[in-house]
Amino acid sequence: MKHPVRVLIFEPYPMGGIGGNLRTLSYILEQLDRSSVQPVIVAPMPSKFLDQVRASGTECLIIEPPSSVSRYGGKALKDGLLAKLRSALDVVRYNLRIARLLRARKFDVIYANSIRAVLFVGLAARLTRTPLLWYVKGELNNPWLDRFGYAVCDRILFFCEANRDDKYPALVRKYRQKIGILRIGIDPAMVEAVERRDKSHLRRELALDPARVNTIVLGQLYRPKGQHFAIEALATVVKDCPEVKLYIVGDHVIEEYRGYRAELDALVAKYGLSEHVVFTGWRTDAVDILASMDIMLHPSLSEGFGRAVLEAMALGKPVVVSRVGGLREIIRHGENGFLVAPGDVAGMSAAWSELVAQPALRETFSREARREVFANYLLADKIDQLAGLWRQMAEEGSPHVRHRR
Repeated sequence: MKHPVRVLIFEPYPMGGIGGNLRTLSYILEQLDRSSVQPVIVAPMPSKFLDQVRASGTECLIIEPPSSVSRYGGKALKDGLLAKLRSALDVVRYNLRIARLLRARKFDVIYANSIRAVLFVGLAARLTRTPLLWYVKGELNNPWLDRFGYAVCDRILFFCEANRDDKYPALVRKYRQKIGILRIGIDPAMVEAVERRDKSHLRRELALDPARVNTIVLGQLYRPKGQHFAIEALATVVKDCPEVKLYIVGDHVIEEYRGYRAELDALVAKYGLSEHVVFTGWRTDAVDILASMDIMLHPSLSEGFGRAVLEAMALGKPVVVSRVGGLREIIRHGENGFLVAPGDVAGMSAAWSELVAQPALRETFSREARREVFANYLLADKIDQLAGLWRQMAEEGSPHVRHRR
């Protein structure tokens, strides 16, 4: 294949602040060798993220789906039987529109980063005999839809072996020939740029007091991210360590999660923590705020990997994280961070208090965290692996096609 590999990247959730998945996609687009790969993003709605990507030179196409399937997936799954049947029919119709695009533009490969993306393009991939890659970025939790994904995709990638093996061992064995591992990566140039930037304005704006132990939770505000656990843990920590201050960086992003912020405010009031908690909202300079912190908490109940934790470790921040997703692989408990069971407030409180009380331990974790990231989680080689896989898939074609020959 002499021409660049034409990759259709389907992004079903381009809206809101640029969180972990969209940052990952941004890094991929920035560092792809465009002489080798020609990406086009297809999304169901316009967004600021797509505006930014388009301004940087990547083509973005909007193909709006019917209203029945344009809602957030959690709502659609609660529909009654007739509504689900209507949604299924609309998904098929949407796939037919994607199929027309695939034929018209002659794409070589489709890239999907969620089961929702697979649903929106899986049938189109089969109809046009276009190889489909599913990079599993989150937890798999719908047996029916996930089985469809395993069956329809030509290649499936996970962040790590633990994520691969969490669910569906029979499916993993059945489809082992098309399942692989591609670890997440970070750009050292980004880390260096963040460390160089002047942050004095942030220290003034956020009242960052060097006499305090400033701690951050970074991520979208919704219950599975577990910000309420951090507040509950803080209520215990401040009894012995009143110098701790918690910065909660993020917003609800979609309307469905607006009520969670009210729950968090109520918790702060309940425990009398108004002097210890700051809500910053969604920030475009979130990584700069992270670089200004002393400790990071990541109390998530579920995670594909947790890019924010990788960024924190690269910036030398000691971390206390839930034992979920790829974090189980990168964190060696007691060596380069602390792992606690998801939802274990007492365990989080104890680990957090230990870091607050022992500056030398924070320095050890900082050093070991950076060493781990820069040894095993650099972005460039991960993007090379991904681009190489796209080219291989394009050259081989879809196995579903070859098996019919």
